[in-house]
Amino acid sequence: MTPEFWKNAWQKSQTNFTQQKPNPMLIHHFKELNTPKNGRVFVPLCGKSVDMLWFTSQGFDVIGVELSEIAVTQFFAENDLQATISLHPTTPNLTCYQTEHEGQTLKIWVGDIFDFSPIDIGIIDAVYDRGALVAFPDIKPDNLRTRYTQKIMELGNKASQLLLSFAYDGEKQRSDNHKNLPPFLVTRSQLEQYYTEYYEINLIAQEKVDYVSTAGDSGYRLVYTLISKK
Repeated sequence: MTPEFWKNAWQKSQTNFTQQKPNPMLIHHFKELNTPKNGRVFVPLCGKSVDMLWFTSQGFDVIGVELSEIAVTQFFAENDLQATISLHPTTPNLTCYQTEHEGQTLKIWVGDIFDFSPIDIGIIDAVYDRGALVAFPDIKPDNLRTRYTQKIMELGNKASQLLLSFAYDGEKQRSDNHKNLPPFLVTRSQLEQYYTEYYEINLIAQEKVDYVSTAGDSGYRLVYTLISKK
């Protein structure tokens, strides 16, 4: 998946993966991470997710990273938020949108996640991965998903994660037209390959649903906690 793929999706409003309300699985299970109040939650590939407003309403600061500036400007406009906009001091293609909401700081960086450093992101107490991991294929030679997992651990200093993923049930799966499109299946063995050295991986919930992707696959929505071993 190239950056142009995602930018085009936002330009053409092909973003039916966005939700109008906070994700129920987030609401029910985020407490499992025991994130301290006023802690900072990192939301990679955040889009215009209203989950970020749920975090601020619960007393957490939020820092997101999103490739599409369209997504970020829509987020602020649709939620009647005024942003202070600033350019990165040394990398002008990275732009920061910041506001206060419910007494908490909400900051979203616009840019390619692979262009950021831990200094840009700051101290992180938890990571919320709703659709980021499954957005990347892991095909040679790019191995984007492997690169992403390494980058998330670098940026978040291996903070614990709440990871929302999915599995197929074998009843209704995508046609060949969707084989090379996100979201991409991430198996348990792959998850362990990426993270088991640094995290305790726990499947804490699964829900049978008629579809788990925009391609119309049926299966299960999965909730994992990745508890840091550091």
